[in-house]
Amino acid sequence: MNTDNKSWEEDELIFAEEEEVSSGTDSEAPEQSEADLTWKVLIADDDVEVHRVTRMVLSDLTFEGRKLTLLSSYSAAETQFLLRLHPDIAVVLLDVVMERDTSGLEVVRYIREQLGNRQLRIILRTGQPGQAPEHRVVAQYDINDYREKTELTTQKMYTALISALRAYRDIETIRLLNEEIDRSQKEIIFTLGEIAETRSKETGHHVKRVAEYSGLLAWLAGLPEPECELIRMASPMHDIGKIAISDEILNKPGKLTPEEYTIMQTHSEIGHSMLKHSLRPIMQAAATIASQHHEKYDGSGYPNRLAGEDIHLYGRIVAIADVFDALASERVYKKAWELERIIALFREERGRHFDPRLTDLFLEHVGEFWKIRNLYE
Repeated sequence: MNTDNKSWEEDELIFAEEEEVSSGTDSEAPEQSEADLTWKVLIADDDVEVHRVTRMVLSDLTFEGRKLTLLSSYSAAETQFLLRLHPDIAVVLLDVVMERDTSGLEVVRYIREQLGNRQLRIILRTGQPGQAPEHRVVAQYDINDYREKTELTTQKMYTALISALRAYRDIETIRLLNEEIDRSQKEIIFTLGEIAETRSKETGHHVKRVAEYSGLLAWLAGLPEPECELIRMASPMHDIGKIAISDEILNKPGKLTPEEYTIMQTHSEIGHSMLKHSLRPIMQAAATIASQHHEKYDGSGYPNRLAGEDIHLYGRIVAIADVFDALASERVYKKAWELERIIALFREERGRHFDPRLTDLFLEHVGEFWKIRNLYE
């Protein structure tokens, strides 16, 4: 049934008496190839007759050339299971009262708060409007439509579902565009970091390793997942300021003179100046890391001789990641250190160069960091 050209001659109440028809498949997941070509709609209701009639009405509906895959659940628990199993469900036709008077409302909370799913369209249906008055439900719950079953005619069912699918399509389009922008931004960040490292004759693996070390240490420190990812993505630009340092200093095989070392130190402030003007969180984090990853916990670092927790947590994390990789890798001026020697240095520098708590976490899990080092060797 194509909604673009169908002429509706009847507008029956869809939950009136109907002849018995097959209910079709329930909660079985379709083949992946089929799912890619359909819109998934979940019917969540404890009344078998509601499932039968809804399936009959929607069995041949198409939207933008794609049919529906209809899934069925009969309780809040089963609904939550199917929502986890099928994260690409577009619309849920959700009964308020199932095994409990508030089952449907609990599912709404579960979708929005526990799953964090904002794109799924929720059409709340109730046969007992007194249990969940429309004005209260719409105000307190993040739903997209509210319908009483007794007023839900065939025409209104189609209108509600097509509107919901259209909104889901638009939200998914925006989400995919944002993901593409995010991927492009991440590629640019890694490329910039690699450019800086290439100039100092390091491989691009250095920025990848520092990124993975930083994300792991942030996670071990108990930071929420989005913040761990932010640090992981911002850390590759920690040495972006080296772009402004001459090759003679960057690639000098011997020890730098005091004057050359002073020039080398300016890369932190240069990097911060390059990145600080962006308002995007990832660039703000990168600016902080560029500025502070050479500060030392005892206040003897550069460029501002910050100490302790005056050094931003991101700077303290990347300081450990950067030094670990520098020690574990061969450079123009030194051979790679063995793990035992690296561990000894971190123990010695605990509370001096490095944050003591972060150092303890690093040393407790040093094997995991060494695996990352070998992965990108």
